[in-house]
Amino acid sequence: MHTTTVRFPGETWRLLKEVCERDGIATAQYIREATIARLAQSAHTPQTERLDREMVELRARVERIERALQRRIPR
Repeated sequence: MHTTTVRFPGETWRLLKEVCERDGIATAQYIREATIARLAQSAHTPQTERLDREMVELRARVERIERALQRRIPR
């Protein structure tokens, strides 16, 4: 594992500490997980792009189904 120093402005650090305390996670772990998530987002391969398109299509279908159900259920 590589060790590094990361510097944050005071307000950013305060907010980070608050979130970590609330969630019961160490700041280092939070930063590691955020870094991994960001790397995963930027790792666009043909397969992830295909999956992204499929997710968009799936969300659209779910929204259409939800709208249809709302029309059928009396309030």
